[in-house]
Amino acid sequence: GFDGIVITDWGASNDHVKGVAAGSDLEMPTPGFDSARQLIAAVKDGEITEKEIDECVDHMLDAILTLTAERKEKKTAFDEKAHHELARKAAAQSAVLLKNTDQILPLKAGTKVAVIGDFAITPRYQGAGSSMVNATKVDTIEKIMNDCGLQIVGLSGGYKRNGEVDEALKKEALDLAEAADVIIYCFGLNEQSESEGLDRNHMRIPQNQIDLLQAIVQVNENVVGIISAGSAIEMPWHYCCKAILHGYLYGQAGAGAMMDIITGRVNPSGRLNETYPVRYEDTPAFRYFPSAERNAEYRESLFIGYRYYDTSKVRVLYPFGFGLSYTTFEYSQLEVSPKQIKVTVKNTGSYDGSEVIQMYVGKQDAQIFRPEKELKGFKKVFLKVGESKTVVIPFDDKTFRYWNVKTNRWEVEGGTYQIYVGASVADIRLTGEIRRNGTTQENPYDREKMPSYYSGLIAQVEDEEFETLLGYPIPYGKWAGNIGINDAVCQLYYAKSGLARLIYRILTNKKNKNEAEGTPDLNLLFQYNIPFRAIAKMTGGMVSMEMVYGVVDVVNGHFFKGMGKVIGGFFRNRKANKQYEKKLSGN
Repeated sequence: GFDGIVITDWGASNDHVKGVAAGSDLEMPTPGFDSARQLIAAVKDGEITEKEIDECVDHMLDAILTLTAERKEKKTAFDEKAHHELARKAAAQSAVLLKNTDQILPLKAGTKVAVIGDFAITPRYQGAGSSMVNATKVDTIEKIMNDCGLQIVGLSGGYKRNGEVDEALKKEALDLAEAADVIIYCFGLNEQSESEGLDRNHMRIPQNQIDLLQAIVQVNENVVGIISAGSAIEMPWHYCCKAILHGYLYGQAGAGAMMDIITGRVNPSGRLNETYPVRYEDTPAFRYFPSAERNAEYRESLFIGYRYYDTSKVRVLYPFGFGLSYTTFEYSQLEVSPKQIKVTVKNTGSYDGSEVIQMYVGKQDAQIFRPEKELKGFKKVFLKVGESKTVVIPFDDKTFRYWNVKTNRWEVEGGTYQIYVGASVADIRLTGEIRRNGTTQENPYDREKMPSYYSGLIAQVEDEEFETLLGYPIPYGKWAGNIGINDAVCQLYYAKSGLARLIYRILTNKKNKNEAEGTPDLNLLFQYNIPFRAIAKMTGGMVSMEMVYGVVDVVNGHFFKGMGKVIGGFFRNRKANKQYEKKLSGN
């Protein structure tokens, strides 16, 4: 029933002929005519049919005609102010209040406040690389702090964004902290911590930011932290903050949204969509990722995120679905019917606000291995002080199903299911039950052979058990033999060609130098991690797959054989491209 189009990521197509057969409509970004010739040859050889190509073309034409029809009247202007206000509302609704000791928030009007942190001056409001967008305007806490009803005693950058230690900046911040009643400390992951083209190798905020925070709390304990980060972090320093407001990467109007929450104009209602572990070593992927040589092995299976922590009873700092409010909510009168649940929620506090009611489903006597509970529905509801509402969360075709690897289809395990309703995966307020008829005729797994997966204790999944899950032997993952077209440039370390290993050392040294200076080059990272086969997909047809195979031959120590393919392939590809262009032009 999918009525859209399927598009590869840039250079992500391993084999476009097989892709088309599987329903891949568009190969990105610029494969040129070589891919087109491969499709034509595949039709002639019987690998795919002309009908399969036509179906992909139809999908593309449907999308193009539909989207262009909606753009017939080109707009020359739009309401930038309204867009900005919408961005501010989205940021305010999404921010998560993690901590609020002694109800320090919201701050009262006239509170003497010092604003500290480079993120207050230059906010981290979006990602890097291809996720960057052009904002119409960008709010900063520096620009808006004097318009929020607080008495601002000063602003200090406090730390250097690139992680360098600066004692003069630190002293300026500490002097300012002593003069204020409350500190608003803006910090988080910098652009070098999270970027396209690299993986983090730890979950820490840059240490110079934490050193400053720990120094500030020695002179003023009333610290309100505003975190900017795009993913989970370790927070051993959380005791330094009386309040923690997590804005994530909050967009162009996010600074105003953070101040709306801090001053009480908005009651926070965002909830964590990920778990915040106590430490990186507690994550389910720690023992299995990153990859060892060629293989990246996802031995944790479906026990990712809260599904692991909750099932295995691993202590976490902040659980999935967590988020504080300035008010309180009471849950009552859970009703479970075949199609839905109903629950009554009441605002029992002193602020109007929104609650996110979360429905989890589990099966205590499951014969299919599964997490203890899984989120299957949620609803956000706004309630005035003292107001009650009945909230309905429906079941759908995904609520009780699992994928049966034996029958190759979605199935339902019959029996009694537990329904959990609460404010987070760790804060269940009400429970109920429901029976469902099953479709399972053949159990896909043998409990005796998969003790880790049936218990959720995946700290040490042995090879034999992982192979039982996979259904086939673990692929040989050691670097041996030849480098192939799906290996990456960064793996030239294992090349048999001395020239290729020299190129590897040059690229690696340059990459390491840039990262050490805090200025990673995204283009270099892209080149460093590109698979050889992707070169043919990203050069507008200048490089053919024949030439790629030649390059790989050179890398594997067959210089003359490989260069013959590269040079000869270049001229053959150029000639074939010109012939193809003539056919397209009708000449």
